Amino acid sequence: MRNALKNLPTEVNATYDEAMKRIQRQSAVDRKLAERVLSWITYSRRPLSYQELQHALAVTPQMTDMVTEALVDKCFLIDICAGLVVIDDQSHIIRLARK
Repeated sequence: MRNALKNLPTEVNATYDEAMKRIQRQSAVDRKLAERVLSWITYSRRPLSYQELQHALAVTPQMTDMVTEALVDKCFLIDICAGLVVIDDQSHIIRLARK
């Protein structure tokens, strides 16, 4: 743990670069999901609740009914994004983390 603390990036850009490297080291499925999460949050016209994001990620073009098993757990959404997203406890809005 001490070695990890000694090697923490000191600049914001380096911190984001390190988080993106952690995302890239994940399995292809997790990496793709993290990219989709970040895309939805980044390009959304308004802030999304984590429930809205869960549903957006679960939908496929051929779906006619929502499959609740396809909803991704909110803790997993945060974990796969390597610290780049947070969920506000009061509003339930998922957003990019800021320093």
